[in-house]
Amino acid sequence: MAPKSPRRSAKKMFGVVIISVVLCLLIILLPMVSCTPKQVIGRLLICAEIDGQTFEPLDIGNEYSIDSEQILAAVKVAGVRGSDEWHFIWKNADTGEIIADSTNIYSPDRSSFMEGYLLNKLIPGENGTVIAEPGNYTVSYYHNEDLRGTAGFKIMKPEVSILEAGFYRDIDGRGEPVDVCDVFSQKDIIYMGVKVDYKIEDDSYKIKWFAGDEFLGEEDIIINKSYYMPGYIVFQLMNKDQKPFPVDRYRVQLFYNDRMLEEYFFEINAEEFTDKIFSGEALYQNDEFGFTAIYPDGWSLIEENLEEGPRVKFIPEDGVRQIEIEMWVLKKNYSPAAGQYSAFADELMIKKIEQEDESGIEKTEGEKTVGDMEIFEVKYDKWKEADNEQSMTFSFFKKNNMLFLFMRLTDTVYIDYGEKVVDTMINSIGFTE
Repeated sequence: MAPKSPRRSAKKMFGVVIISVVLCLLIILLPMVSCTPKQVIGRLLICAEIDGQTFEPLDIGNEYSIDSEQILAAVKVAGVRGSDEWHFIWKNADTGEIIADSTNIYSPDRSSFMEGYLLNKLIPGENGTVIAEPGNYTVSYYHNEDLRGTAGFKIMKPEVSILEAGFYRDIDGRGEPVDVCDVFSQKDIIYMGVKVDYKIEDDSYKIKWFAGDEFLGEEDIIINKSYYMPGYIVFQLMNKDQKPFPVDRYRVQLFYNDRMLEEYFFEINAEEFTDKIFSGEALYQNDEFGFTAIYPDGWSLIEENLEEGPRVKFIPEDGVRQIEIEMWVLKKNYSPAAGQYSAFADELMIKKIEQEDESGIEKTEGEKTVGDMEIFEVKYDKWKEADNEQSMTFSFFKKNNMLFLFMRLTDTVYIDYGEKVVDTMINSIGFTE
């Protein structure tokens, strides 16, 4: 027998639509008899299954998971007439909200008397993923508007499982992490995504990240609304003082409700040099001395016109590469003789660094060729600034009877990168008529 369409309540729970659907199954039809049978209505039971042949309730209980496929209310009846009405109301006992309300007659054969199990079923709707929110519920059964039974049950709060966790470079329009990896450049934004099967209100997630044993930072996220389907918790990792992460290997601890679950690792690699950073659009031009030089795209420059000659500082704007490059053009009266380049570099180095003890600094010098120019280089290694080991190189060369001096300052990771940048700039120097 197909019942009339029941009244349904649709509830939107944090993006999940739950629709309670009610089915009525009448088991045995008794023919009319000359005397009216005694009416018997049994106890209302809550169960998860029924016997396929007898329709008798199975798995009777009062606790169910949110991913239960169905919850049934069952009551054994006898001596009820087909024209009598049944009515079931499913209610959230914590909020008082009715989640399902259905009524119908027992049978289209209105004059017959009925005997068997009357069943009312609660299932997730077509768009739902859970049967109902965690909480306490009741279902009430009415016969001809008289309350004949109420039973309670509970939808249990689920245990959250971590489905996956990893590191990512980006976040899509839905707020989910994309481009998974565990090796980053210093320019990358680093996200950690933790995918869980459920997000439960007031649950807390936290990560702490370290370089070796050095604590660098942490981030806490507390779930403010429950969401009963798989989703991500996304963190963004930042270095101290918002600076780019140095080249190193990093360790991240993941916590759930203050309990550490696991450690994860990622690496920061140095950016590799490519001549594509020189498009030629970033061009320095000095009209007084009549020359030009290209410098890397995206870098800024600061120019000073000093008594000794122009000095230009070139700096990566992103602050990622630990490189500082200066180009000087020394006027004749301030230019050291070729044999004095090394001593001149010593004077500049002492003014530049803050290290008082120079005994650990390694100095080397020599010549090399860049394009058609002979370069004399003086290099200082293994001196420290802010606990980072640094390298400084002075490159002297003459062109068009002018003495050029390039100074490059890098950390040890970017020595090769800085050298290639300077060599490219030197090779690009041209003169205007």
